[in-house]
Parts: sequence; structure tokens; C-alpha cells
Amino acid sequence: FGYVKIPGAVTPFFSALKISASYSIVGAVISEWLGGFEGLGVYMTRVKKAYQYDKMFAVIILISILSLILMGIISFAHKKLTPWEQITKKGED
Repeated sequence: FGYVKIPGAVTPFFSALKISASYSIVGAVISEWLGGFEGLGVYMTRVKKAYQYDKMFAVIILISILSLILMGIISFAHKKLTPWEQITKKGED
């Protein structure tokens, strides 16, 4: 397992982790939107009802930035934890 299965499963694991990280941010905002009393989701609902669309889009951009930061952290961890893949990619160029 240590020589074949686990190193072979690391790349799909990090791919799924990137997807779940971005979904977790969106899921948190939607759950605040539906049942919370404070947070970005509630703020989006309030500014939408007040027709302040500039603030609503600012929140959407903030959510996008948070998702991109999480995906960047995961990509960095993937590169640091799988040095054998980086060597292989450099050799292919």
C-alpha cells in the first residue's frame, strides 16, 4: 500500500479537496442565508432587499477570493507533499 496505492491516490485526493474547499465556502454562506442571524449570507439578503447591489457584488467577490485562497493553500500543500510529481513534470518539459 505504501509504495503503490497511497502515492497513486494522493493526486485525486487533492483534486477532491479543492472542490470540497470551494463548496464549503459557498455552503457556509447559503446556510447563513437560510437560517442565520449574522454573516455574509444574511448581509447579502439585507443589501439585496435594500437594492444595494454594489455591496452584494462586493460580498460575492469576497466569497470568490476566499475560495481562491483556500484552493491556493491546497495547491501549495499538494506541491510540498508530493515532490515526486514535481520532478516528473519538470522532466517531461
